[in-house]
Amino acid sequence: MADNKFTKPTKEMLGQEIASTGNDWSFFNKLSALPNPDPILRRIGKSAEVYNSIMADGHVTGDVRSIRGSFRSHSYRVLAGDESDSRAQDARELCEYWLEHIKPNSVAQDWLEVMWQQCSAIFTGYKVHEVVWNYREGKLLPVLVKDRANNRFRFDVNGDLLLIKPDNPQGVAVEPWQFVVSRHMATCDNPYGEALLSRCFWPWTFKTGGFKYFMQYCEKFGVPVPFGQYPQGASPKEIDAFEDSLAGFINNSYILAPDGSKLELLTPTGSGSTLPQESLINLCNREMSKALTSQAMTAELQNVGARAASETAAERQLSVNDADRDIAAGSMSEIFKWITLFNFGDSVAPPVLEFYKDSAASKERAETYKIAADMGLRPSRRAMLEELNIPDAVDDNDAILPSVSTSAPNITDKNAVQTQFNQSLNDDLTFSQADSKTIAAAKAELDLENAVIDAVDAQFEADVIQPFADMLDEFAAAGKTLAEFQESLGAFLGGVDTENVRVLTEQALILSALNEMVDHTEQLAADEVLNAK
Repeated sequence: MADNKFTKPTKEMLGQEIASTGNDWSFFNKLSALPNPDPILRRIGKSAEVYNSIMADGHVTGDVRSIRGSFRSHSYRVLAGDESDSRAQDARELCEYWLEHIKPNSVAQDWLEVMWQQCSAIFTGYKVHEVVWNYREGKLLPVLVKDRANNRFRFDVNGDLLLIKPDNPQGVAVEPWQFVVSRHMATCDNPYGEALLSRCFWPWTFKTGGFKYFMQYCEKFGVPVPFGQYPQGASPKEIDAFEDSLAGFINNSYILAPDGSKLELLTPTGSGSTLPQESLINLCNREMSKALTSQAMTAELQNVGARAASETAAERQLSVNDADRDIAAGSMSEIFKWITLFNFGDSVAPPVLEFYKDSAASKERAETYKIAADMGLRPSRRAMLEELNIPDAVDDNDAILPSVSTSAPNITDKNAVQTQFNQSLNDDLTFSQADSKTIAAAKAELDLENAVIDAVDAQFEADVIQPFADMLDEFAAAGKTLAEFQESLGAFLGGVDTENVRVLTEQALILSALNEMVDHTEQLAADEVLNAK
């Protein structure tokens, strides 16, 4: 309003709807049950028969099996409504016990099959399961969860379920704990939900309705047509005999005609490689696939391969399948709510059901953990093994150990250099052969190498290691992620001054090369002395 005046809510206004379906002018007759607004079903009036016929189509069945396969590739778990509440944990354990020890019904082999039935509400708009309760070990639990036909139910103006009975075709109200309703994209105006099979009706009709004429076309033009020419002046009797021969040609595979007759086999040819009938069938299949799987790319692109497009389509399909699984998760969580209410009261948060999928071992994720460990971030070993789905070794005998390197010791390891020098000294020299001057010279040489190595280590730590550690501390203090640190790592390495390290490294390499030359010269001299003897 322009003057910003409004009426304060009164006590009578609180909790009241003013634009409900019950006072809609289009429902002036005050129907107790809303009709299904689906345009296809409203015209035909036979939802179950139509849906079953569409499901019998081979292409539709293939898409449904693909959706079902994606659904059953996931596992499920029960999460407590409140992790800090011990009674909520007890409610979770009771629901887990119910799933593990009570079979849903005599038809479904497991609870995942019941969840798939709930998820299949995407095809028919809604799905209803009856829940039968009884006591088990002192707890009130569902002892039967069974799917019921949709034509047994309707919805009232508030979206509540009505059970159709022989004596009451309009439907009677039921208790909310007696049935669990799974719906797909339902609204207040349409509590029946959106049925994907209804969106397949016209493509399926055009596809199946034309098969009769497609068969006639194939019979007429799919085989060569015998074309005969009788000679000029042939009598009617000769013409009739020739016609009979042509008529029996298809069955007999031969023809007998008088001399002078001419026979040809006419084969129909088209302007393109694809027949119009085949194009129509492919078009209908693509339209049904788009309705069922939401995959316009995979349905439209035929005989075309594009890796980027296929990856995008796969991600889109995963998001659609996740949304479909939410329907089943919500329905099972509704049953958990009643189990908790009946056994623990309304003050306990009920558990919820969650779907998950074990991730396969990924090289990229393994490399991410390795980078984090190399940077000193101490990632969790247990979390890494769980994410990569790699079981931990029972003991050292069961463990796969890294291969032992047989390469020379690292030159920057002073202890390794000292050990190698001592070993070489013991192998190549005996005390009788090496006087104190030779040993002193060798030790002086090793001390020089150690000094150069120490200088390289100190310079590398000052120019690279310390700035790297300072940068890591800054990112940790700022609360930045590892990914942000990796993005900035390139710019950091590009600005590092390594000139001093390069100079010292050159000196170390030159010193090492000179030592090798001296050792080689001394060896040649020793060999000459031995040969002279």
